[in-house]
Amino acid sequence: MKKTYLLIIMFFVLFTSNAQKELYSIECISVENEGYVKLKLMNYVKPTKFKIVDASKDAIKALLYSGYSSTSCPTQKPLLKGTTDIDNFKKIESDFFSKNGKWKTFVRNSLDIYNVKTEKITIKEFEIMVNKDQLRKYLEEQKIIKSLNTGF
Repeated sequence: MKKTYLLIIMFFVLFTSNAQKELYSIECISVENEGYVKLKLMNYVKPTKFKIVDASKDAIKALLYSGYSSTSCPTQKPLLKGTTDIDNFKKIESDFFSKNGKWKTFVRNSLDIYNVKTEKITIKEFEIMVNKDQLRKYLEEQKIIKSLNTGF
């Protein structure tokens, strides 16, 4: 019986520690001109260490892997639609998100909009502008995803 409880606790600890690597909320504020979307991000794991660079990368990751739904913007499905797309992107992901990586060309006007620290909580929110259209075009050019007009 003790082994069962210990095993359950171990799985719970492993699961929660892996799940907390990237835990953030994303909300679309508006769709801008020239293919940009304005996103609001908030990190829940370690907000004191969450910087604007991290928020910018997380905004791109959200567009790539999860998409978003919002009352102020049309729903955005993830740009990487299947396992093949994800596997293709994983091959370039470390270079793409490196210090001088290509990800920087898709982000502009990132702002730290809300920063509150009390004894009990820390909250940081960022507004990030991401050029969704150019990101899609880049992924198509790198043959990571198929063009929207493929098959027509």
